This record gives sequence, structure tokens and C-alpha cells, in this order.
Amino acid sequence: MVRALVGSPFVFALLAAAVAAQKEQPAVAAAFARAGDNRAELAKAWQQVPDAQRSSLAFLLEHLPAGDATTLTAAFLLREVAQAHAARAAVPWGKDLAEPLFLNFVLPYAQANETREDWRSDFARRFLPLVVDCKTPGEAAKKLNETIFHTLNVHYSTGRARADQAPSASIAQGKASCTGLSILLADACRACCVPARLVSVKWPHKDGNHTWVEVWDGAAWRFVGADEPDPAGLDRGWFTGDAAKCAAAPRENRLWAVSFANTGERFAAGWGRGIELWGEDVSARYAPQPMVAVTAAHEAAPGLETIVVTELDHVFAQEQVQQPGDGALRAQFDRFFTADSARQATFEFDRNLDAELATAAGDARLRSLAAAAWAAAERTKLQADFTANVVRAGDKQSPFTVKQVGDKPANGRWPLVIAMHGGGNAPKELNDSQWRHMQIYYKDHPEAGGYLYCALRAPTDEWNGFYTDYFYPLLETLVRQFVVCADVDPDRVIAIGYSHGGYGAFAIGPKLPHRFAAVHGSAAAPTDGETVATGLHTLPFSFMVGGKDTAYGRAERCQKFAAELEALQKQHPGLYPFTFTFVEKNGHTGLPDRDLLAKLVPLVRTTQPRTLRWELSDVTVRDHYWLHVAAAAKGKRLDAALTGQKLVVTTKDCADGEAWLDARIVDLGKPFELVVDGKTSAVKLAPSLRVLCATMAERGDPQLAASVVVPLR
Repeated sequence: MVRALVGSPFVFALLAAAVAAQKEQPAVAAAFARAGDNRAELAKAWQQVPDAQRSSLAFLLEHLPAGDATTLTAAFLLREVAQAHAARAAVPWGKDLAEPLFLNFVLPYAQANETREDWRSDFARRFLPLVVDCKTPGEAAKKLNETIFHTLNVHYSTGRARADQAPSASIAQGKASCTGLSILLADACRACCVPARLVSVKWPHKDGNHTWVEVWDGAAWRFVGADEPDPAGLDRGWFTGDAAKCAAAPRENRLWAVSFANTGERFAAGWGRGIELWGEDVSARYAPQPMVAVTAAHEAAPGLETIVVTELDHVFAQEQVQQPGDGALRAQFDRFFTADSARQATFEFDRNLDAELATAAGDARLRSLAAAAWAAAERTKLQADFTANVVRAGDKQSPFTVKQVGDKPANGRWPLVIAMHGGGNAPKELNDSQWRHMQIYYKDHPEAGGYLYCALRAPTDEWNGFYTDYFYPLLETLVRQFVVCADVDPDRVIAIGYSHGGYGAFAIGPKLPHRFAAVHGSAAAPTDGETVATGLHTLPFSFMVGGKDTAYGRAERCQKFAAELEALQKQHPGLYPFTFTFVEKNGHTGLPDRDLLAKLVPLVRTTQPRTLRWELSDVTVRDHYWLHVAAAAKGKRLDAALTGQKLVVTTKDCADGEAWLDARIVDLGKPFELVVDGKTSAVKLAPSLRVLCATMAERGDPQLAASVVVPLR
């Protein structure tokens, strides 16, 4: 048997191929020598490759990593070469693509150290039809990045099996790291004859690493974040600021573009230990460049980056300088906020972004981008009702009217006045007439700055239509509608009411103080069990009653409530900013409150007071500034004082409290001390972009969202 094999024509042919390779291509002969027992497979490939593709196979054989030389089959190598040439023939730029780019960044079957497999056959079938009409490889790369991850249903997750997964593993799991996503995109590019390579870094200024993709656009290398397409094109990514810090970093922390061919430079890959690859140091291309802000009527000088000053979203209509990569980030935020609750619960952003939230500047940038995406998603849900002048929550709904007073403020965001009418516990016709009267009751004060005036109809004709558990979610939805559909500033919302509406003010002020810049109630009084003065520590709260308004004990109740607030002021200097107006000779109607908006409209909400005192009075409201409970219940209480990096909390019947914090109120990079009911513990504050988005979605207010949730137990 051995003699038959040795003397077979097949083996003679392989030996002849090996001899010919040694004469013609010493590097190929060297590959045969490295192949060991796999030498016959390499020789077979060399014998069978078409002459037009021989130089391509020679390149692969010359640069085969040691592990591949001893394992890859002739069929594998021949298929890779043939398909790379077929893709080159299929795209418009293929014939003009420089040979070195084709050989090193299209032809190779692997990006780095991932498992070797046939991804090219599948990706060419799926994705080549998408790009054959593109004019340049850069255009094709952009289209692929916009398309393939949704097609394959693979997105970022730290729950993936490995960081350096081959495509089939990422597709099977539906999860990949930044490295796995980059391998997917770079492989899809190569399958479509778009030169592509990975860039790896171990950050010099913080823990962690990152991987992205560079593609050849026909004239130069351009970078792109995998599954992070930016509508503005290439060379945009959230990581540009971090990458700029690498230009002067030590060698191990510089930016390395991976090469299949021997570059003479070996580097340690950022995604794992003991992984060394050939590469090129590309740090200089990411070094900081001069920037200038320009308007549409001017162009930047040569060599300067143009930064377009634009609105992120009309809900936050203020001029901001967009950073390169903001569009790519916005796409990620859009994907989060349009996902269902189950998907949001497991959604993961690149963990490198979490570190950016640790700084006030990073928090501001990411919060504004997330807010724009949140507003866009909410608008699709709320616009129809807003246009119809109706607000809904649960099984209740209320109509409203709105009018514009004065001109829109220069920052493009309206203050909002929500006016609640009298009546209650009366026939619908009477309550409707009271609602119509409230539409004109408070005098216009355009000199206070332009604002929107919303007259809200109570959702029912019950006695307590403005101050019962079904009303509070409806009111919060109303504010959200105006924020996302009418350019309202969430920090400039005023609630005001008379009689029945005044009773509403006495409830929503203490229950929802974090939603408003000011709350006022006239011709009404506190309601036992609903109006708890404790929570009014920060909100400018005012109320007015006539001395002769004795029905239901209104005058007496207001006087007692004012005395209670005055006592709280003395106990807590600087807190409880209330105003009580007692009009001694006045009855229930005709109070002198019609000009109050001149004083109230200019006020601005405080969202993060350092001292919080919260006594829950219902089973509905679960938030109070930066405090949160999992389940609301009457009688629960949390008192919290934040001083520097120390939070002291006392609780009553509340084991499910949380502090929702972020870089605006604490230093997330320093040790944090938590004291709950006398028990002290050290807490590591680790910000999370998913937490920021989840809390924004839950509270429906970008300013009340948090990046860190600290259990208070």
C-alpha cells in the first residue's frame, strides 16, 4: 500500500508542484516546510490554483500564521482565493483597486486570531447584491454597516461567549463584543471587495480596550464603529476623543491596525492576553486636529474639521456643537428607545461609554444624545393625542386647550403653564363651563417671557378629579406630551388651579415637586392624607385663600398648613420656600390671583437638591427627585442628605428605597460612603449608559434620569 501511494501520479504531481514552487517562489516553499504533515494540502492548492490566481495564493502561503499552515486544507484556500477574485470582478472599483490592498485586506480569510471558517461564501451571497451599485468601497462600507447587523440580528453584548468570536459564533448567539462586531463588519466588507482591517487599542488613560474597523474608501483609510453607523458618513465614532489620547502613549497603548502580512511590527491585541499580531501603528492619524465651528454660509479653512452647529432634536432646541460620532451614538440610542421593555432590559451599550458617564462633561453629552432619541421615540407614541388635544393614562383621559402667550424664548423651548379649573362633584355641563372659564381666567403676561398656557379638563366629574391616584400619571403624561411634541422646557413647568383645581395643586405639589418649577393653589385647602408638607422642601409652593372662605374649613386649614410650613422652615433653614396669601375679607371667589403668572413663569425647576425629605401618601407615586421606591405605599418615608461623597439616609417602613445618582451630583470617580439608618458601607459608583436610558424611559424626563442606582439597605 505504501509503495502504491508513493508511486502514485497524484503524489508525483504534488512533489513536482513543491519543486516548482521552490524554484519560482521561495516563500511558498518555506510555507510548505512550515506545514509539517499538512504539506500535501498546501502543495495540492499550489498545483490546482488557476494561473490568474497564483499570485494571490502565493501571498496567502507566504504569510500563513503557523497554526494555519499546519491545518488549512487545499479546498479552503482555493475557495477563499476564487471568491475574493469573484467579488473583485463584481464591483465597480475592483479593477482599479491596488494589488497590495487587495492582497492584504480583501483576500485574507481571517482578521486576527478568530476561529478559521468559511464566512465568505455566506456573506458574498447575502451582501454583494447590496453593494454592486455603489460607486466606491467607502460607500459600500457605509451601507454594509447600516445593514448587516440587523440582517444577522447581532448586536453588542458582554454576554457573548468570547471577545474574539468568528462570525458563526456571533450569529448563533446574536451577541458579540466590539471585537466580534468588528470581525463581522470587516469580513462582510472583504466578501464585497472592500479592503478592511481591525484597529485594536488598550487605552492609556483608563481601564479597558476597544476594537473598530478601518476601510479603504478608494483614496484613504477611514474608520467606522461596527454596528455604529453615522448618517454623516465615515471617520465618525464615539471613541475619537479617547483615540486622540493615544498618539503620545507608550507603544503598548497605541492604536494598531491589524495586518495579515508581516509588517515587521508585532503588538499585543487589546481583547485578550498572549495574542500577538502583525500590525501598523496608526495613532498619528487619530491625533487631535484643529477644529472650528462654522455656519452653513461659511466653509472651514483647509485642514480644519468642519463641525456643524445644529439642533440635536427639536425637543431640546438649542444650538450645540455636534462631535464626530454623535450620529452613530444616536443610532444606538434610537435602537434602545424603540425596543420593547424586554429587549431594553437586556440591551447593552459598549461598556467604554460607561466610563464617559463618570465625568460631568461626558454625562452632559450622552444625556443630551439619549434625550433626543427618547423624545423622538416618545413623539411617535404621543403625537396623535397631542394633536387631538387629549391626554390619556390608564383608563382615564382629559381634553385640554393650549394657547401661545408672547414669543418663543430664544433657546427655542417654551415654559408651560397647566391651569386646573373649578367645579368637581358636579354635572358635566358645570365642570365644562368651569373649564372654559379657566381657559381665559389667568391674565396673559408676555413680558414675563413667552409661554404656553394649557387649560386642562379634569378626567372625571368627581369631587377629587384633580387629586386622586388616577390623576397623577395622567398629569405626568401631559407634561411629557408637551415636552416632546411642543418644545416645552421640562424645567419650566408651572401648575396652578382655583377651587377644585386648587385642591389639585395641594396634592400634586407635595407628591410631584420634582416635576415643577412652581405650584400654586387658590380657594382650596390641604386634603387629609393627600397633602403632606414634608415633600415641599425645595418646590416654590404658594397658596391663597379668603378669610371668609369657611366652607369645608378651607381658611382654617390653609392657616394651619402655613404654620406647619413655617415650622419646617425654622427646623430646616433654607428649605420650604412657600408663600401664603390670606385675603381676610374675601370669600371663595374673586381672589386677587389672576396676575400670578407674571411671577411664576420665570421660575426654573431644581432637579437635584442635596437634601430630600419624602413621606409617601399614595400607592402611585414612586419617585421624589433622585429617590425611588420599587413599590409606593402610604406611610413609607425616606430622608436623605448628600454632602460631598457621603449620603446619609434614614428610613421608615421602607426597605426598597434607591438613590438615583450621576456625575452632576457626585464624583463617580471617588470613594462613596453610604449611611443607612446608622449603618455605614462603602459603595462603588459604576455608571451605566443602559441605566441612564432605562431611568430616562421610566421617568419620562431626561433631567431626572440617573446613571447609577444605589440600593438604600
